[in-house]
Amino acid sequence: MSSFRVRSFDRESEAELDLVAERMRLTLIEVLGEATGGELYSHDWLRARVRWHLDPQTCVGEVFVAEGAAGQVLGHTIVRLEPTETDAPPEGLFATTYVTPDARRQGVAEALLERGERWLLERGVTTLATATSETNQGLIRLFEGHGYAITLRVPERSMLRLTKAVEP
Repeated sequence: MSSFRVRSFDRESEAELDLVAERMRLTLIEVLGEATGGELYSHDWLRARVRWHLDPQTCVGEVFVAEGAAGQVLGHTIVRLEPTETDAPPEGLFATTYVTPDARRQGVAEALLERGERWLLERGVTTLATATSETNQGLIRLFEGHGYAITLRVPERSMLRLTKAVEP
């Protein structure tokens, strides 16, 4: 693969907003299948969800994109601070990660994960986490390869949670 860089999402770009929202839908389709994943959320809802992560009034979050040498967006990850029910620091949550099929297995997802972790660690989290379908083997392998472990299974929803304790 040609070189790429990870950068923050362009908050002024409607085209980039549409692209990330569409790729969130593609993630759902890959993980849940066309019938469920394709119909779960509208494009407008997904756009609003990206914006929600970037609105400091509602969330402490960030969207990172991997950009190829020609300026094409190869993938994204969305991270946020998730409040805990105790006095513990918030948890660092990876809400979604997507890499285009032609850019997979070339270090893009790993670079997005590392950039998201760095952003979360800069905010003092002591736990990093993500939740996904148990069928999302690529994401599970990626996170396990970075020290995350399955800490919760919800069999009736076919979901699991991966977490990793970190030093702030």
